[in-house]
Amino acid sequence: MKHKKDSVQSMIFISLFATLMCIGAWIHFPSAVPATMQTFVVFTALGILGSKRTFAVLTVYILLGITGLPVFSGFTGGIGALTGPTAGFIWGFVLGVPVFGAFEKHFSSKKHTLYIAYILYILLHYIPGALWYCYFTLKDITFGGLMSSVLVTVVPFIIPDAVKLLTAILTVKRINSLIKTKL
Repeated sequence: MKHKKDSVQSMIFISLFATLMCIGAWIHFPSAVPATMQTFVVFTALGILGSKRTFAVLTVYILLGITGLPVFSGFTGGIGALTGPTAGFIWGFVLGVPVFGAFEKHFSSKKHTLYIAYILYILLHYIPGALWYCYFTLKDITFGGLMSSVLVTVVPFIIPDAVKLLTAILTVKRINSLIKTKL
């Protein structure tokens, strides 16, 4: 009976965080390229649910978007959002999860490992986003084009993402202390 309860609890939390991803995509801070709260949600999910469940959260989120529901930034959805200029960032959400999970699994006894895992996660989120944006806009990936892409799609988000990361770490610590165990 306990296994069934754990499965139901996992489904509830995966659904909750997938919903929070949708809401996080709609909350944005106006700038040349809008910053959303999605990274905050992913950081929080990784810290509370772990990498396997966060992978499930992101899979559900992307599948919702594929169906055409407006769950991506700017109230967009459909295949076009997953192939457009910022699609690499959507796919980048998923790319960093296994690396985070490997750090979580193999180095969990080290206190600062979680911080390193978060930093690697965000780098693996930025890389496909910047590469895809460069390719999408130039139809080629050159060093100059990639640097221009990084200046537009990464640099403006470093400070906001650092703030979201620190806020997520504090949120995760507080929530985990309240529930006393990882979900």
